[in-house]
Amino acid sequence: MKINVIIPASGVSSRYGKNKLFEKVGDSVVVVEAIKPFLEIDEVSRIVIAVNSSFSDELFAALDYYKIFTNKIVVTHGGNSRSETVHKALIALEDDCDFVMVHDGARPFIKKELIVKVLNAAIEHGAAVPVIPLIDSIIRAEGFPSSLHRHDFRLVQTPQCFKYCELKKAYSMREGDYSDDLSVYEKYLKKAAALVDGDPSNIKITTARDLGQTFSGVGYDIHKLKEGNGIKLCGVFIPFGKSFEAHSDGDVAIHALMDALLSSAGLKDIGHLFPNTDPAYKGADSAILLKRVLDIVKEKGFKIINASLTIIAEKPMLYPYIDEMRLNLSKLLCVPMSKIGITATTNEGVGRIGDGEAIASIATVSTVNYD
Repeated sequence: MKINVIIPASGVSSRYGKNKLFEKVGDSVVVVEAIKPFLEIDEVSRIVIAVNSSFSDELFAALDYYKIFTNKIVVTHGGNSRSETVHKALIALEDDCDFVMVHDGARPFIKKELIVKVLNAAIEHGAAVPVIPLIDSIIRAEGFPSSLHRHDFRLVQTPQCFKYCELKKAYSMREGDYSDDLSVYEKYLKKAAALVDGDPSNIKITTARDLGQTFSGVGYDIHKLKEGNGIKLCGVFIPFGKSFEAHSDGDVAIHALMDALLSSAGLKDIGHLFPNTDPAYKGADSAILLKRVLDIVKEKGFKIINASLTIIAEKPMLYPYIDEMRLNLSKLLCVPMSKIGITATTNEGVGRIGDGEAIASIATVSTVNYD
């Protein structure tokens, strides 16, 4: 079985505002991430990347920089539309390939599992495309009645897979432009393709909001201890023979977390927002203050990806409360519990923390901004 792949990457990214194919995705770029999973498929013997001639040098540089060294990749020039680009790329395929998969160069979150699923369905049925259900209701823009049942419709993704000889024949008859290859296949061959469950994360990058910029922040807080009956950490009360010596409730974990959030957004720390000279914050519940911080960073367009905290305390033993603290932060931050990590450690008897006279916390957060 010999599989060839076409990556149409010749658009000018007019809705994005600049060339989206070379925008950062993690430690790579969009077009490179769209290619990489296909290299993991043994049956894939050629990948044709059809690009705009004006940025072919940039593509070669990206492949080199991210160490994509393989003779499977062939770069060719695309056309003025998607249909024209795919049509040109078909010429660069191997004559003896059995199936061709076409995958948008602007879909960087494609997974190997989806590729295999589509390929297997195409081998069985002759052609296959991944689809996902609609979430929102839909209506006709023109005509009455305007309402439609969303359950009758699906959103179409790539990769789309076809027998090579059949897709080549369909494109040889093509007139005009089409939004995807299934449209050409159905129009000119009068054949249906198998529909397989797609992946909601397999989005096509179209506008700048599709690729939010990620940020990180770090916060630190420490409070001395005094005689008392317990402390709050992450909003959870922990019985203890001491309490925090602080203007508010002294929850060092939430205080560190608030500073980390503000830092990620490029804002000043909680000392500026909630000064200890202001009697309004005397004995304040840190969970309430956290909600105010969240409102501030959300107004700036930031959304929390995950949070990680380390609490440094000689006593009390914090292990029994870790899951409760994670759950409480999950509720406060409105993020899954799986996105929150909390570790506890001692200071090995060193300094005021080691002497049991203080507790400290370090927090890091990752946020994303789509503005």
